[in-house]
This record gives sequence, structure tokens and C-alpha cells, in this order.
Amino acid sequence: SLHDALPIYVEVDVVDISSIKFIEKFEKNIFRFYIIQTLKILPRLKNYDLVISHGAQSGIFLSFIRKLFKLKYPPHIVFDIGSFNSAKETGKVLKFMQYASKSINALIYHTSTQRQYYDKFYPWLVKNSIFIPFGTDIDYFNDFNHVNSQNKFILCVGYAKRDWDTLIKAFSSIDQDKVSLKIIGKNDLVTYDSRIILVPFIPIENLIDEIKKSLFIVLPLKEYNYSYGQMTLLQSMALGKAVIVSRVSSMIDYVDDGENAIFYESGNLKQLRQGIKLLLGNYDLINTIGTNARNSVIQKYSEQEMSMKIYHFCKSIIDKYAREIS
Repeated sequence: SLHDALPIYVEVDVVDISSIKFIEKFEKNIFRFYIIQTLKILPRLKNYDLVISHGAQSGIFLSFIRKLFKLKYPPHIVFDIGSFNSAKETGKVLKFMQYASKSINALIYHTSTQRQYYDKFYPWLVKNSIFIPFGTDIDYFNDFNHVNSQNKFILCVGYAKRDWDTLIKAFSSIDQDKVSLKIIGKNDLVTYDSRIILVPFIPIENLIDEIKKSLFIVLPLKEYNYSYGQMTLLQSMALGKAVIVSRVSSMIDYVDDGENAIFYESGNLKQLRQGIKLLLGNYDLINTIGTNARNSVIQKYSEQEMSMKIYHFCKSIIDKYAREIS
């Protein structure tokens, strides 16, 4: 277990991005990376055995300082969620990211196709990078109920980077008066179909209840070569739900098409419509896919599985660094 693998005592400082509100907004919306967060730890940087940054936005300024002043200690690992500024391939920001990243000791990423981007634009990081599948909390998302005729709606969750237009058109083209489509997180969409229900953000406890009551989940994503949508996918799967999801880079590592979820080509209205019609009323298929989904999360995509892989990788980087300086 992870508990047995960890040292007896590990002291961890968690440094968030919070600062004066206008500075925080400026960093998030204009700079697109966080300076204050790095400044908080610089005075005590040498006290750490390892620094882990969750996202290049949090790690890139620290890596820039380390590169500029040739700071070697401590090793720095970055969880690269967004492929260094959304996998940009040109521009001054790319040049800055490339320069700063040369001080990063290792990368962890959750979408395997990001490796292709690193090969082309960040080859110096490839040797010490690793794909570790994202994981969800199977103990928290653990209430699995079979679907039957009491379940009356299809559910879509998310507030950004969703292809709502294709989803709404696909659902509206299906003649089915007894089932509605509920969209949670985006309540300012324009729709003329009375069967479509728009709901603003709700607390996670309420969201879990909505997922459990739904017939199945639709996750209409657009193509980006970085990690996103995986949390919604795996939480739904952990709750034993069949999911219809776009075949995009961030999903291909997690879905066995027709087994633990159903793929359709991103933006393909006809395929999405076919997927929805396939599941509507087919409770046996919905429940079979939902059961497979829950099992696949338990076996491969749990937080426990992810944390063990992260721990062993981080330990290998610390051990490697210790050998280099000894």
C-alpha cells in the first residue's frame, strides 16, 4: 500500500495561488502564470528536498528563476496539465517556456499524446517525463445504482470547452418526449427545446446525486492536446454510469470503446445522435457499460493507483539527484 511505501514522516508545505485579489486576477487572466506563489517559497527554497508544481502556470516562474540564476537545488517536478500554455507551437510565450523549462528536473502528465508535443518542442524534458493516468476517489464516488425506467434524463456536466452546440442539435433531433437533457454548469445557453434543462453550478454532493439519477452521461469535448475532462469522465464512471464521450486526445487513454464508455468523433452530430439513440431505453447495455466503467476505475484509474505511481516516480527523481550531487 502507499502507506507502507511512504517514509515514517514527511513534512509538506502547500502553497496556493492566493494573493491580493486584483493581483491574483491579473496573474490568472493576463500573465497566465503565477509569480506571487513562487515568491512565497523562494526565501526557504533550499530547505526543501523536492518542489512539485501542479501545472506549468504554477511552476514556470520558479523554473525561470532557477534557470536564470543557475539554481540546482532542490529538484523540481511539474505536473503539466495544459501542455505548457495549451500546446502552443509558435510565439514569444513558447520561447519563454522553452528557456525556463530547461531547469525542470521532471514532468508528469495525464494524457499520453502530450509526449508527441514534448518530443517536438521540449525534447530535453522527455528523458525524465512520465505518463501517469489520472485517478479519482473510488471511496467518495462509490454509490452505484442500476438504471431503469425511473431514470428520466441524460446529463452533461461542465462549464467550459464543451461542444454544447453539437450536443443540443443531436438531442433536439431525437423524437423522445419522455427523456430530457440536463446541462449542469452552463445555464446561459440559448436553446428552443423545452426538454433541455439548464442548471448553474451546484455543490459536489448535489452533483453526485444528479449523476446517480441520470440515465447516462454525455461528455461533448473539443480536441486539445492536453489534459482536461478526465475528472468528469472518471467520476461518472466510478458511479457506474455509461458515458458517451468525444474521441479526443485526453480521453483515449481511459476509454475502451463499447466496453467502459462509448466514443463518437468530436463534432460529429450524426455519430453523437446515434450514440444517444443506442442507449435510450436500452437499460441492459447502459448497466453493462456502467458496471464495466466502475470496474475499470477501480482497477486502473483510482487515486490510490495514481498516487503510488506518483510517489515512486518522485522518489526516483530525488534518488537520482542525490546520486548526482554526492
